[in-house]
Amino acid sequence: MIRATTILWIALVACVGYGMFQVKYEVQQLEDELARVNKSIASSKNAIHVLNAEWSFLTQPNRLDQMTKRYLTLGPIGNPQIGQLDGLPRPPASPAAPAVAANTVPPTTKVPASTPAPATAPAAQPPGPQSAGTRVATAKMRTE
Repeated sequence: MIRATTILWIALVACVGYGMFQVKYEVQQLEDELARVNKSIASSKNAIHVLNAEWSFLTQPNRLDQMTKRYLTLGPIGNPQIGQLDGLPRPPASPAAPAVAANTVPPTTKVPASTPAPATAPAAQPPGPQSAGTRVATAKMRTE
């Protein structure tokens, strides 16, 4: 009887010892991975800090002003640079223009008041001058 319980206890201690051994090495592996991740985070923060410092240097107003004067030949806009719309050449008539005109309602036809107006798509806004923030936001939206 003592032998059976002794063997049972020895087997139980061996199983618990093996379990503790496995848990210990899993914890060590997780701690090593945590250390690697923390080092990666620290190096990323350092890189961000360096990039912020570089950006601050590159966007200094005095430096930008000097580079503008050195590399760009900008001056005030003169009257000869401003033209009239009449001076622009007219584009040649495209063959698709008559087909579009044929699908339109003549101006003399009156639409009855009881029929609802057809839904139209909102007019697309022409691409105008954009600020740098708008271009960055637009570029971010395109990449996502």
